[in-house]
Amino acid sequence: MQQETKNCQNCKKDFTIESDDFAFYEKMKVPTPTFCPDCRLQRRLAFRNERTLYKRKCDLCGKDMIAMYDKDGGIISYCGECWWSDKWDALSFGQDYDFSRPFFEQFSELLRKVPHQNLVGIFSTWINTEYANMNHELKNCYWLFNSDYDENCLYSEEVEHSKDCVDTTMMETVELVYDSLNCTKCYQAFYSVDCENSHNIWFSKNLSGCSNCFGCINLRNQ
Repeated sequence: MQQETKNCQNCKKDFTIESDDFAFYEKMKVPTPTFCPDCRLQRRLAFRNERTLYKRKCDLCGKDMIAMYDKDGGIISYCGECWWSDKWDALSFGQDYDFSRPFFEQFSELLRKVPHQNLVGIFSTWINTEYANMNHELKNCYWLFNSDYDENCLYSEEVEHSKDCVDTTMMETVELVYDSLNCTKCYQAFYSVDCENSHNIWFSKNLSGCSNCFGCINLRNQ
């Protein structure tokens, strides 16, 4: 069984290439990787600028806007109103593929020719929510990312159908939650992790169906 241990040229940690991996690389006719799996994942996700926002002008209408692309990064960006409008023709940016040149070289050129939406999401569903990205159906939210159907939520990520949350991650149908992680159907939860169907809980973990708990762990219906 073919197996090889290599040193990542990026993070300098050792990683193993299994026999199944070698079979895949041979099938795809590509060389073995020089980056470890974690570093390769970071490179694949580098395009997804989720949390860094910039002030710049729309390259079509010239109005000030918030964008996920730096104005000096070589990316043409339109505000949401322009990008979804009929003011420009996306098909006009089409180009023939040159089989004598590397694919990614041509793809990079195309990326810098075609306008990009300033922020990912349905801008018409954002009410008083300017500093956010990868969302829709938000009201009075700030610095909220990868979230939908929320109101009065700040400094959070992956929050769904929730209200009045600050400094949270992975919330689903919660209200009045602060500095917590992975909670579902909770009300008044603070500094808590992995809780569901609970209310008025503080500094707790893995609670279900609980109320009025402080510093508790692994409780059910208490």
